[in-house]
Amino acid sequence: MDSFFSFHINIILPLHECDTLYKKWLYVLNNIEIMERLPQELNNQIFRKLKSIVEVERMTPDQRLEYELSLSVERDLSAVLDTSFEDGMEKGKAEGKIEEQRLIAANLKKQGINIETIAQCTGLSVEEINGL
Repeated sequence: MDSFFSFHINIILPLHECDTLYKKWLYVLNNIEIMERLPQELNNQIFRKLKSIVEVERMTPDQRLEYELSLSVERDLSAVLDTSFEDGMEKGKAEGKIEEQRLIAANLKKQGINIETIAQCTGLSVEEINGL
């Protein structure tokens, strides 16, 4: 099996002749050291991932540390944004519910319902209902 693999990996095809995924893999593996950017024919997710892995592996220890720290910062910022968005959604829902209660209270007040009864049913204060 090693000789079979060696035989095929040593065959160097031009990219335009790589018509199968297998041949494209062989092309990439044979040329990974010289690839600065992926050719359009190889611009799919799996080859972009492979290229990013190779780029990380080529980094010096200092570059690798800087890269890992930047990923950590990016993940932290993403988590903060997600949390802020969720908090904003919850706050918006709560404010919407209060506004809905005010609208109901105003309608009940127009119907001549007792203010104290409206306050008990809506959870709004008597002062707030009087201000509607």
